[in-house]
Formats: sequence, C-alpha cells, structure tokens
Amino acid sequence: MHVDPAYTSQECCECGHTDRKNRPDQATFTCTSCGFAEHADVNAGRTIAKRGAAVRAVSHAADDAA
Repeated sequence: MHVDPAYTSQECCECGHTDRKNRPDQATFTCTSCGFAEHADVNAGRTIAKRGAAVRAVSHAADDAA
C-alpha cells in the first residue's frame, strides 16, 4: 500500500502535532506540543506505520460495506 511520506519527519507519532521545530537537527525529534522525544528516523517510521494502519482500516471498511 502507498503511504504519503510528506512531513513524517516533522510529525509526532504520539500526538500527531506537525511542526518544523519538532526536528531541530538530522537525528533528533522532540515534539514541541507533547514533549515526546525519539530518534528522528524511528519517529518517522512509527508515523508511517500509523498512516499505513489508517489507510488499511479505511480500505477494509470499504470492503466490508460492499
């Protein structure tokens, strides 16, 4: 399945807050809203996984309705 990777490096995988300031450097991610901190690549990967789960849930809901 395709997951749009746009802004995943700036989006918090915990609260969903997106801000350029969440990623002060290449390796660091610290959410300016909830304070969640993680390696930037790990956070982006978790964000992509959450988006994928959401896409899958929507596609399965559509299949169930048909």
